[in-house]
Order: sequence, then structure tokens, then C-alpha cells
Amino acid sequence: MSTNENLVNEGRAALARAAGMIGTIYGYPLIETFRTCALQTSAGGRQRADGASSDARMRINALHHAKRPSTDRDRDVVTPANDLLYTMGWINLANGPMLLTIPAANRDPDRYFVLPLYDAYTENFANLGPRNCDRDGETVALVGPGRRMTDPGFTGRIIECPTNLVWLIGRILARDESDWPLARELQAGIRLEPAIGTAPLSSSTTVSAWAGKPVDVMAAMLEHAQPAAEVAATFFTNLSHAMAETPGTVSDEGLVALLAQGGLIASAEFRWEALEPIVRDALVRGFEEGIKLIGAAGGKRGPKPWRISAATGRYGVDYLARARTAYLGLGALAAEEAIYVASHFDADKAGLDGNNRYVIRFEADDMPPADAFWSITLYDQDRFLYTNEIDRFSIGDRTLGIEKGADGSLEIIVGHQRPSSTSNWLPAPAGRFYLILRLYYPREEVRGWAIPPLRKVEVSA
Repeated sequence: MSTNENLVNEGRAALARAAGMIGTIYGYPLIETFRTCALQTSAGGRQRADGASSDARMRINALHHAKRPSTDRDRDVVTPANDLLYTMGWINLANGPMLLTIPAANRDPDRYFVLPLYDAYTENFANLGPRNCDRDGETVALVGPGRRMTDPGFTGRIIECPTNLVWLIGRILARDESDWPLARELQAGIRLEPAIGTAPLSSSTTVSAWAGKPVDVMAAMLEHAQPAAEVAATFFTNLSHAMAETPGTVSDEGLVALLAQGGLIASAEFRWEALEPIVRDALVRGFEEGIKLIGAAGGKRGPKPWRISAATGRYGVDYLARARTAYLGLGALAAEEAIYVASHFDADKAGLDGNNRYVIRFEADDMPPADAFWSITLYDQDRFLYTNEIDRFSIGDRTLGIEKGADGSLEIIVGHQRPSSTSNWLPAPAGRFYLILRLYYPREEVRGWAIPPLRKVEVSA
């Protein structure tokens, strides 16, 4: 082989490696969306040991109303909130518009709810609720990209969706179990139906040719140490098919063209085996680098007791932030609806470990600045809710039985060992864990708020 041929091959490999890394960062949220859609719309559903179905299972263009808040048994979507009844729906607009009914807020005026809509790339492009909809209820039309409303008699609001695949993740505040029936009454008012002229779906799936079993690639690589070569082929095959079926925005077109030059062509005909070995090998290396970068994003700023995630839900061209959010909290709301603040470290910047006991203290005049409600939820290392003896997964301003000090302050106890009083206890595993503080309808002062850190305290014998 001539020197010139060597240089050409080195350049092709470098380009494919770059395409592998960038394509992984760009495409991971898209793959997670399709993977979750395939998981939740599959026939049968996962079975728990007690024989009951776990997590949401539904048809395309139908709603699933969860009858209870998420618990440690729900393991489809990472970092679920524990204060809400979820209403989920996977909506395919390829055959025509769908009508979504927002329930009347006046029937239960003090209850928080929102119907967020996400495109296939996890962009939270609309949030429908009491703040921007008719409080007596409203029906809107969801229309796919480049489409028109098919029902000439419809006079309501039309929402143009960025992709044909839309994920609805409705959230309704639910307090203790005695409050669930009232939350369900509001939930029952959420409806989804085809517009006049919408054709029936020819199949129950939205992925034209999903390769292999849907796999959480971040968990496979970072948590289970699976070799990159065993994961990359399926990931890139599904990514190429998904990009062809569901193109991104106009601003993505240059990046997608660059990926194609590196071997990742958006095409339903893409076949991994058809790529030259030099390109496949380079794509695998880029894939591994992209996964590590997503997993490490944000860590370069050093340990902090709390880290606010202000750029969630709407990302523009910040593809790394989008991928990182999809990894840590798929389906995050836009910042004007909710702010997420994560804690992986205590006041001394040491990693949180349930073998220690911690206290978070909010002074009476320094409670979390949220107009709707706030809560702190604890997650195990696997990013799911932690199984514990009192079945408590979060503490917030709506937690019944929580005790405040005589001065109005609130102290939350976090740790594995059971304290003498469990009223303010948030149980943790005997090992690493992390917290997410959620503030719904956050106030402007949250940007400069000094959040009290977790302080390690001595545990009496």
C-alpha cells in the first residue's frame, strides 16, 4: 500500500471515529426515545415476581393512566418523580392529526398538573396546563411536521409538532393515598383521539426496522462493562434507521451530513455489515468515547453539594446537554415549568454514602422557592427509586406527617440507619446514592438561591 493510500485510510478512520463520537452524543436521546417507546408499547409487558405488570404498557395513540405514583417497582424510565400520577401516551402523527383534551382546572383549582409534549429527540416543545389553557378545559390538535389539519370543522388551537413521534408525559400532583381518587378524577379528563380524516395505523410500532433487542446502551457500557463492539453495531443501525424515519431540525442538517461522510447515513437501508472494517472499527472507538463523554459531562466543574440543571427540556444545538439529561432524567421538563437540582456530594464535597447520616436544614424564611410545590427524591446508583422499609422515596412540602421545628425550620434526615423518629427520614441504601430536588413553577430567585447542603452528622449508638 502506498504512502498516499495510508494517509487516505488514516483520514477516513479519523473521520469515522469523529462521526462515531458525535453521532453517539447526537443520537443517544433519539435512541432512548425509540427504545422506551418499543418497551412500553410492546405486547404483554414485563412481569414482576408477584405476577403483576410493571410500568406503563399501552398501544400507540392511546393513553395509559397510572393509578399510583411511581415506586421502586417501576423501571422503564430512570429518575421518576414520586409525587405525581403520570399519564403517558406515545403518539404517532404519521397518518394524520390527533386531538388532545386538557381537563378543566377549575374542578380542582389547587392541584398542579401539566401535559408536556416531547419530540423524538426529547425536546419539550410544549407544556399544556392551567397557565396557558382554558381553565374550563380545552381540546388541541397535534399535527405532524409539514402536515395540515384534516378536520375542516375543528376551530381549536393547532400545535405543530417537530416530529411525527410525540411522547406525552402528563403529570398530576398526588399526595398520600387518600388523595389519589381526586387526582384520578382530574386524570380521567385527559383524552386522546384521532381527528376526522386520520387513517388507522398500519402497525403498533413506529420503528420501521429495529435491530436486536432494545438495550440501554449507557447502562450496558458504564454499569455492566459490556464491550463497545458488542453494543455499537446495534446502536448505529437503529440510529441510522431512526434518523431516516424521524429527521431532526433544520439546524441539525449540517451535522447529519457530516455523520454521513463518516459512514453514518440516515437510511432505512443502512446495514452495519456493509461498512468497510476500517470504518466499523473507527465507529466503535468513537462510540466508546461518546458514551464516556456523556457519562462524565458536568464532572469537569468539580464536586459541588448541589448542581442546578437550568438547561433542561429545550436544548437547541447543545447536543451534549441533551444527551446527558436523557441519561440522567429522560423526559425532563423545560425550566419555566420545573427546575432540577442534583446532589451527589455533601457539604465537605465527599460523595454521598448511606452508611453516613446527613441532615438538610431549610430555615423558615428560606424554603425552596417554588410556587406550585417542591420535593427531594432519592435514587440508588442504578438511577431508580431505592427499595426501603417505610416505602418512602421522597420528601417535600406536601409530605404528610413531616415535622418542623419550633422556629418553622425543616430538617430532613438522610441515611441508611433508621432514626428514632421516621417523620423526616428519607431512607438511603448502604452505599452510594444521589438526590434530585425538583421545584415546580420555580420563582426567579432560584437562580441565585444558596441551597443548604447535606451535612454529615454523628449517629448515636
